[in-house]
Amino acid sequence: MRLYFHLLNGQDSIPDVEGTKIDDVNRAKAAALAVLEELRQEDASVARDWLGWTLNATDSVGRVVFSIDLDSAGQSGALLRPLPVLQGP
Repeated sequence: MRLYFHLLNGQDSIPDVEGTKIDDVNRAKAAALAVLEELRQEDASVARDWLGWTLNATDSVGRVVFSIDLDSAGQSGALLRPLPVLQGP
């Protein structure tokens, strides 16, 4: 399966046109959360830039597989809470 990690903030978007091949959605989500946590720990002020942004992971037909609210991701410890994997129709 290939997932595409798009950044959205309501007005702007940064699409992922290449995507990433994954074997397991839960591991992909855990990896995305780990990268966000690492970025936050490297520079805590980066969370200000995340306000209003969401990371949507979509499948090849554009169905959202999971979503991460980067506002929450910028809060200490928020990335450690489990987030549900959303299943499309």
